[in-house]
Amino acid sequence: MSLNPSLEFRELASQDEQQAIDAHQSMLADDFEFLPTWSMAEPWEDYIYRMNAGRRGEHIPDGWVRSALFGAFDDGELVGRVSVRYELNDFLLQNGGHIGYGVLPEHRRRGMAVALCQFGLAEVGHAGVDSALLTCDSMNAGSIATILRCGGVLDPQLPSLEAADGSKTLRYWISTQSNH
Repeated sequence: MSLNPSLEFRELASQDEQQAIDAHQSMLADDFEFLPTWSMAEPWEDYIYRMNAGRRGEHIPDGWVRSALFGAFDDGELVGRVSVRYELNDFLLQNGGHIGYGVLPEHRRRGMAVALCQFGLAEVGHAGVDSALLTCDSMNAGSIATILRCGGVLDPQLPSLEAADGSKTLRYWISTQSNH
């Protein structure tokens, strides 16, 4: 399975500010933070510096891990994003995994999520992660289908976690060896 050839994956830059903020606002309706940890109080240049520094392993807050944020652009239009965590702490081992992705509503059902997931798998694979953990809500059929298409296998020891509110998070492992 190969990446969508028309997509460009890259770290966000100065010129992406308006598209990224618009995407963030749009995705809040889905209870999804398109720009993790961003707030309107933070200048855009500071945010992209912080995200890019995190990829290099610099200025990582206590309790966090080295991570990166990439936008997916189709002919210059921001269509989605993928965040990758190059290692897991206790929280990410239970709840977040190595990769998180989101596709803007108007670009869904066109293979973008699979391309984002594949890019994330290749990125963590290049960094030495042999098997990546991905998690998703048990009610998110689209994310389940994406993970399965990318080779996801339910964790045999702990396939799901149930939250206090009764929601269930599924836990999948995917080999990165075929993704880079």
